[in-house]
This record gives sequence, structure tokens and C-alpha cells, in this order.
Amino acid sequence: MKRKKRQKLCHFKTPPSYLSRFKTHTFSVEIVELEDNSFHMIVPVEIDGIQGDMILDTGASVSVVDDRLFHADPLSETDVQMSSGSVTGQIHNVRLVKAAKFKLGGRTLKEIQLAAIDLKYVNEMYDKHLHRKIIGLLGCDFCVRYKVLIDYQNKEISMHF
Repeated sequence: MKRKKRQKLCHFKTPPSYLSRFKTHTFSVEIVELEDNSFHMIVPVEIDGIQGDMILDTGASVSVVDDRLFHADPLSETDVQMSSGSVTGQIHNVRLVKAAKFKLGGRTLKEIQLAAIDLKYVNEMYDKHLHRKIIGLLGCDFCVRYKVLIDYQNKEISMHF
């Protein structure tokens, strides 16, 4: 019986030139336990000169920042309109802002759109359990756009810039 030759993972003889623009970057994340069996991944960032921690939240549809910290000019209402719902079903109006510089893992991203909402509840919870302040949530939109891979065992994430 003749064995089939294994197919290569990529059918290109050489990778297409557009893939050479993207590089995988891996960096550490901190996994914190707020309460028994309640874990969050924390990523240090800098957004337009403001340094702080963001929660990597794959369950959040969009990435958000604390509206009390980011007073950038909102995008005009004709650009984008959005309302937000939480798991409790509450609907909130959302102000969209564009961060000129977003630094993460030693890399800088430019012109990142973020939703600005009140994160008072999140910060009360983090202050109570960990005495820390959270400036935002990195949502699923960010994870999809930058093809984020989470390695829980090594406490790292990999992404494509």
C-alpha cells in the first residue's frame, strides 16, 4: 500500500508578500483571581500617554475605556452610533473616541477606536479585591482584528501587528 504524501500547511511555494507585513508578537499577561474561581487577564497598556491596566475580555463585543479618564473629542455622531448592553440587559449610550497612540507589549498601534463608558463598577470591584485601577477592557473586536492567541499555561498572548 502506497502512503499519501503529506500536504503542506500552506499551499504557496513561498508566502505571499502581504503576509510579510505582519509579525507575531508575544508578551506576558497577568492572570488575577478576584474571588474564588473568578479570573481575569490583565494587560498593561498606555493610551495617549495614560498608563494603566486593561482586562482582556473576549466576552466584550468592543474594547472600552473609562470615560472619566479619556476626554478626547468624540467621533461625530454621523461617523458611528452605538449603544451597549450588559449581561443584566441594561442599555447604555456609548461615546466613541479615537486614541492616537495605543501602546501594548512594546508595540504602538495608531488610531484605535474605543468606546468610552463608565467603568466605576469594575473599578470598585478591583479596588475592593486587589487595590488596583482598570482603565479599560480589550474586547473581542481587538482579539479578532489582531488575531490574539491566549496561552494560559505560559501566561502569554500572541498577536499580529
